[in-house]
Amino acid sequence: MNVTVVDNYDSFTYNLVEYVSDLRIGGESPDISVLKNAATLEAVRDTDPDALLISPGPGHPRNDRDVGVTMPVLRELSPEVPTLGVCLGLEAAVYEYGGAVGHAPEPIHGKAFPVDHDGEGVFAGLEQGFRAGRYHSLIATEVPDCFAVTATTDHAVSGSHAEGRRTESGESEELVMGVRHREHPIEAVQFHPESVLTAVGHDVIENFLRGV
Repeated sequence: MNVTVVDNYDSFTYNLVEYVSDLRIGGESPDISVLKNAATLEAVRDTDPDALLISPGPGHPRNDRDVGVTMPVLRELSPEVPTLGVCLGLEAAVYEYGGAVGHAPEPIHGKAFPVDHDGEGVFAGLEQGFRAGRYHSLIATEVPDCFAVTATTDHAVSGSHAEGRRTESGESEELVMGVRHREHPIEAVQFHPESVLTAVGHDVIENFLRGV
């Protein structure tokens, strides 16, 4: 299996690569290609990917300098090649297909929140409410109709003393933590499966690749 990773210049990218390389699909380790997002679409296509991973990264998907080839990949290759986006990868997928990305209620860097999910795709067999590491200041604020929301977390708006719990006044905001395209083989998660804060991270990556 050829797995191509589009690196959006993020320090977590090689954690993702390591998680992929640890897996045995059909008794063999995947062959992994890593291309910076400054690569051309043809360069990505030339890796002959069976699966694509879109890495996290800084910036906003509306800025070409932040995402580079990520957007053409999502539009031109992902309708045929199974794709998993992580963090910026989710934001890019939502934005490229007509949704909106805005500021999260507050920046989160390295905190674990409980995630509720639909139990399908990359979430197959995972417990409800598993804790996942969040590292982001942006969030999908409008998800286009072509995507189903597959996972969410409750984020306390203010006055909370524990992540993922309601405030004393009961106020919380439901944030998108996962999406799945209704026709194309594209899934994405806002949290970081490759973080040590996500206990089921290896399972998320394995579910994706076994689905390929």
